[in-house]
Amino acid sequence: MKKRKQIRGSQTPTPSPSPIPLDPNDLAPECIRVDKVYDWVFFANKYENKNFIPDEACRAAVSAALAAGQRVEVQTAPVDPSDVSVSGSIIENGNPGKVLIVWTVPVDVTILIDGVAECSFTIRTQFTDEIMLCVPTGITNDNLNIRATQVIATSGGVLMGPDPFGPMIPLKVVLCKDVQVEFPVKLEVLAKFCFPRPNNIPVPEERLKCDLSLLEFPRQCPGLFPVDNCECQATALARNEDTEATFGTGATADIVTGLSTLRAEICQECSLADSTWSYSFTDTEVGPTPAPTATGFQPDFTFTFDPSSIDRVTCGDDALTAVGEGIRYFDGAPEQLFYELQIFDAPTEGFRLILRNTANVVIFDSGVVDALVEFGECETFADLLGDLDD
Repeated sequence: MKKRKQIRGSQTPTPSPSPIPLDPNDLAPECIRVDKVYDWVFFANKYENKNFIPDEACRAAVSAALAAGQRVEVQTAPVDPSDVSVSGSIIENGNPGKVLIVWTVPVDVTILIDGVAECSFTIRTQFTDEIMLCVPTGITNDNLNIRATQVIATSGGVLMGPDPFGPMIPLKVVLCKDVQVEFPVKLEVLAKFCFPRPNNIPVPEERLKCDLSLLEFPRQCPGLFPVDNCECQATALARNEDTEATFGTGATADIVTGLSTLRAEICQECSLADSTWSYSFTDTEVGPTPAPTATGFQPDFTFTFDPSSIDRVTCGDDALTAVGEGIRYFDGAPEQLFYELQIFDAPTEGFRLILRNTANVVIFDSGVVDALVEFGECETFADLLGDLDD
């Protein structure tokens, strides 16, 4: 380590030090040119194709090996998502409109006979998707940003194929896909992260027509994308918690003692798309064999419930309520029901689940059940704008 030495002798006076000047960085509104996202979908599909061996000598060697009963294996190399070729074409503009996507996936294949590599080649397999997107008039194919984010390619082995193709190679390809519709606009904005929606719009048979020619920029699709942020978020975890549930309503209702298990994550990262939950009820009053009663055998009220949609989330003081539809599996039979799931953090931590049939009649009420709950408020645009006004 070098030691600093004191400077000796006379020194020339230096000017008095002055503070380091500040570089101004005043907050001011800015106008920016950006690509506005009109729609954003993330989804995955699995495809299966049978492909012939392109090399004639390899086909002959594989055919002979199969006929001789030798072990023939297929190895597939990992596929880089950037090597996937994709093209998107707008079939119909609209809100939503229809888009055709063609994927070309190159898969490097090696065939081994009794563990020894016989030949290697690349199979280019193609798949198509028809999906519904927000593509109003003014959006063109150039505004489609489509890419594969992950590719998983596997093969179960070689199959004997018909002449003149010879042996066939079955390929299973899983594609994870990111599809965005973008258009350049000039904006002055406050912003926060948004998330893709599931690919859950069915392709209609009839053509949809939207006339948006009078707008300078194509109009966003209200109610479709972007989705509203939640005003609060909550998680709840209950494992075999004591429950006194009500089955039915009115004079015919049954009070059943049992155990509740719930795992719920509602509006994670303040996005409704990041929501999931499941519930099960175990009847502890019924034994291994049904007990006889005055009207017959005592039924087993055990069931599970899985939501198929989370339509709306409302927030209160230290509480959250999610509503939607789902399927109850009761004695192995599925039944479509409407649900109302309440998660609360005060005065005690817990939840309450209410199920209604298609006639809007309550058929199950868990009552208040203890659970481990985390609850938090979400910062919305209204909150940000309110802070700016202060």
